[in-house]
Amino acid sequence: MHIWMRIPAPEPDTTPFSDYFSGRTPVTSEPNVNTKKESRKSWGVRIFLTLEQNTPVDDAITLFQSAHTDLAESVKGLEYATLIIGWNGTGPAGEDLHTSIDVDLVRPRSELDFQCERLRIAAGLNQGSIGAVGIPLETDEAISIGHVQTDTLPADVVLAPPAAADGTVLTYEDGLEIGGTSLRISASSDVDLSVVPLDAVLAALPDGTEDPTREPHVRLDAVGPGYADGLPGIEIYAQDLTLDEAEPILRAFDGAEGPHAIKIRVASPQEADMQFLLTDGVLAEDPSWKTEEATELLGRL
Repeated sequence: MHIWMRIPAPEPDTTPFSDYFSGRTPVTSEPNVNTKKESRKSWGVRIFLTLEQNTPVDDAITLFQSAHTDLAESVKGLEYATLIIGWNGTGPAGEDLHTSIDVDLVRPRSELDFQCERLRIAAGLNQGSIGAVGIPLETDEAISIGHVQTDTLPADVVLAPPAAADGTVLTYEDGLEIGGTSLRISASSDVDLSVVPLDAVLAALPDGTEDPTREPHVRLDAVGPGYADGLPGIEIYAQDLTLDEAEPILRAFDGAEGPHAIKIRVASPQEADMQFLLTDGVLAEDPSWKTEEATELLGRL
């Protein structure tokens, strides 16, 4: 007769992690190491680190890559060993920047290297005033970029997401305040946004600076083929937008190359969501969503 006993896994020793990062350049804080029991037989470790102000991105990457190699024995048997890193810097316009990245030392080195490449690319997007850059732990999730307020659209940056060196598609989410307009962009490097007339659209919007209660919102969703039948989708909203005010916005797309899927919401003469398709420079109503307001607006062009 055999009696099987389930012996729980012991709590992992966190000393190797504390010793490794304590006093190591460019780490500027004492590492904070936490353990978490994931199941009866598995544990995870989280290491919180702060890097020196204005740490160059290549110095940060060297730290991640060396830790992946040097701590290989210490992470064996762990569910995860996540570095949660943040560091502050100064942008080209003197603004404060915050960069964050999560790195799991348990994962294959190839994943870490790809994540570090995304970090280099995000750092390269700092051509303008950026408030924060975040590189998520999951390599298939979007890089997040938070711009501080700016007066003009840094089109060369936000409309040209680069692919990885091996051609792998990269995705990012960008948030900007341009004048009185809130602009949100979700984009990936397999969608060409160079022909999106965002400058003209922004110029045609009601001025949210003069009346903040009307702050216009523009959302550009262009994450991979398949959205809106493969078209970059643009949603435009401004508080109490009238049909007359929507006319110059739609006119900004007239003659543009496209293709785009366009959605504009108006509040008067009656509330309506209008949807249009722009293909080969021609604007038309979305056949799946026809409204009297959209028909009238197209008739004015």
